[in-house]
This record gives sequence, C-alpha cells and structure tokens, in this order.
Amino acid sequence: MEPWAQSPDLPLLERQYELLDRTKEFELWLIHWPTDGGLVLHDHGGSSGAFHVVWGCLDETSTTRRRHALHQQRLARSEGKSFGPEYVHSVVNSEQTVATSIHAYSPPLTSMNFYQTSPAGLVLSRVETDWEGAP
Repeated sequence: MEPWAQSPDLPLLERQYELLDRTKEFELWLIHWPTDGGLVLHDHGGSSGAFHVVWGCLDETSTTRRRHALHQQRLARSEGKSFGPEYVHSVVNSEQTVATSIHAYSPPLTSMNFYQTSPAGLVLSRVETDWEGAP
C-alpha cells in the first residue's frame, strides 16, 4: 500500500476515514492520520476489533473499562493488535508524515464512547452515535 498521496500545498489537517466494507457481521475502515492527529480515549460501543498500521507509526494508550492502569505503545508499519469489547484506547500520529491504518469491528459499530481519566478511573464524557458511514 502506498502512503497517503497529498499535494505539498494541501497537507492533511484532520483525520480522514473511509468505510471499505460492511456486512451484518463486521465492518472495515481505512483511516489516514495527520501529524499530531488522533482520537482521544474511546471504546467501540461493545464491538470487538482489530487495527493494523499499513504506513507510518501510531502511538496508542490503552486500558479496559475495568482496569485503571494506562499502557502506552508505538505501533509501526506492519504491526497491529486486536481487542475485545471492554477495550478503551486513544490513537495519535506523532510522526511528521501521515500514518494509515485499517480497522475492523465486529459487530459493526453503532456507537463510540469517549472517556476522560480521573483519580477514580475512566469517566464517560460523551457518546457518539452519528458519523459519516454509520448505520
């Protein structure tokens, strides 16, 4: 897969995503992450999933809704991970080039819950149920 093709005059300023496929059992998304672009702590509304970096690097901070410790790791090209429905993570591209990843969810997403951290653990800050490509 080739890196994000962009004109030097038109840099990628925000996350770009495209629904590749959706069935009753799963959905696949292609996501392009700009420099310093990311998504704050969130879960996938009860869906299990996986993602794979196909270009660049992504920094991930993760935990579960039951665990309070945050784990950080960098995922480089050709690396990825899978996760269950309790998984909560943030994803950021801290590199100087656009990163690209493919994401799979099962069942297909119907919502995403966003969190903030507090001394007591995760605190739900908002629920998203409406985005481009959502059922």
